[in-house]
Amino acid sequence: MIKKEIIIAVKLSFLTLFLTGLIYPLLVTGISSFLFPKKSQGSLIYDERQKVIGSELIGQNFKKPSYFFPRPSAAGNGYDGAASGGSNLGPTSKVLVKRVEERIQEIKKDNPELIPIDLLTASGSGLDPHITPRAAKWQAMRIAAQRGVSLRRILTLVDNLTEPPQFHIWGEPRINVLKLNLSLDQFFGPPAVSP
Repeated sequence: MIKKEIIIAVKLSFLTLFLTGLIYPLLVTGISSFLFPKKSQGSLIYDERQKVIGSELIGQNFKKPSYFFPRPSAAGNGYDGAASGGSNLGPTSKVLVKRVEERIQEIKKDNPELIPIDLLTASGSGLDPHITPRAAKWQAMRIAAQRGVSLRRILTLVDNLTEPPQFHIWGEPRINVLKLNLSLDQFFGPPAVSP
């Protein structure tokens, strides 16, 4: 009697494993690849030679002053997709305060106005590809000066690339930094190399 129940339990376990571990993932992957081919492949962004230059979903570090800066990253050694995660530092952490103060010193020369918080603190994943429109506009004067274009043109680009909240109700307006920087090169050409 017990032997029969053990055999049934083992068979049900293998059936469940087969259905939920193999059939279901293959079915979901197939449907998503058919209905959402770009998203199911990681929302990759390609250059004109069809070489992958990034993903819409993962932040990248831009350090040149002719590009918009992203949020700082606490993932691994910074912007490491294999080590996603926040710093877990609380508002009373001396380490966090020191990091923010260092970041302020690093970027305040660009603009004496109050620095938007998303340019000073990392996101929960450390890989957030977005900044707020305020953070982009705060950097616009530096970008205009570095690229030799009018501030109005940079602000227009920021406004045009601002994404609304999810379904127009959840979250805040945001701008994808990689898309914004690619648009800078597309409309104004790559920045001149400094001597």
